[in-house]
Amino acid sequence: MTQVMVDPHGRDAALTALYYLGQREDLSAATLFRLLSNPQPDMALRDLEPPLGYFVRHADPDLDGAGLRDAVELNLRQQDWPVVQRGGYLLDLLCYFSPQHAEWQRSLLPWLDDVTNQLPEVPLLPFFPRDSRHNPMDALAVRWRLSSGVLYDRLKRLLRPPYVC
Repeated sequence: MTQVMVDPHGRDAALTALYYLGQREDLSAATLFRLLSNPQPDMALRDLEPPLGYFVRHADPDLDGAGLRDAVELNLRQQDWPVVQRGGYLLDLLCYFSPQHAEWQRSLLPWLDDVTNQLPEVPLLPFFPRDSRHNPMDALAVRWRLSSGVLYDRLKRLLRPPYVC
């Protein structure tokens, strides 16, 4: 049985961020995944943190897992490598930071290994378009051939109230 999390502050922060990004105010996992895996060039870490925190806290492996996997597979078939890289990275984050991380790991980790093996040699790409960092210590970013990923300390802060970014 899935436990429903009450998260008014996280919800408000994510909706406000979507409003300022000019995005549709829809907090479904599919919509947030689409935004986060294909951010616009002018979006920065501070812009995407509230939707990312909400996505990681609320994506449900039973309800959202198949749809998120299908989205990555579609991008893989279309050879849209930046979206595959960022999308795979997001799914890896669910496996380690989600409250339901054990369920995500069971359903995704072997499949994610197969996806990373299908990636061609692509140039390193930052997860957030305006991120100039290069962090080879972020093992998940290295796995997806990203030059930088999320800052784990900031992500952990995002996952606890009051969700101040």
